[in-house]
Amino acid sequence: MNSSKFVETLLVKRSVVSRQRCSQLQAVCLITTFLFCLLSPNAFARKAPEYQLKANFLVHFLDFVKWPNSNSDDKTICILGRNPFNNYLQELASFASNKQKFVMKYAATLNDTQDCHILFISRSETKHLNQILAKLASRPLLTVSDIVRFAANSGMIELASKSSKTKLIINLNAVRSVDIKLNSNLIDLAQVVGGQQKGKTDK
Repeated sequence: MNSSKFVETLLVKRSVVSRQRCSQLQAVCLITTFLFCLLSPNAFARKAPEYQLKANFLVHFLDFVKWPNSNSDDKTICILGRNPFNNYLQELASFASNKQKFVMKYAATLNDTQDCHILFISRSETKHLNQILAKLASRPLLTVSDIVRFAANSGMIELASKSSKTKLIINLNAVRSVDIKLNSNLIDLAQVVGGQQKGKTDK
């Protein structure tokens, strides 16, 4: 093997290892976040109140989701309804690294969500949830909420509270119906409804 071919082979191997390490690091970050959520709120409330943890979930989703026809690294996280995060999500946007760079936006109506990648639907919209999801059914927009039975009602990711803990419930049918792809690391850590995982779904 000549020297140029040898260098090329090393670069390819290094690239593969780098991608593997990146994927492993993403998984560790998400698992760590889950462990924080599984802690008793009495033990962790001062450092990470409920909606600080949920805001971190939204940001982590950016690393585990692939949207169709979206080549830009810049993503937009939107909030529909009353903002439960106070200024915390905006602060995360201000300090995000280049890899997790995103814009935070308030959406007064669904007409304001055209450039959104993730839409958090607040509990204040519970009475209108069916109409909201029906209007968003054909759009490649990741819908997230902590409304009870959100995933069972065709929402994509529910941040469910159970016994003072938070867990993910994912409706895979709703996700796949608009060609959004979830990384298998995310699916493996969630309760799945509306479909089963068919092999790995890597970005």
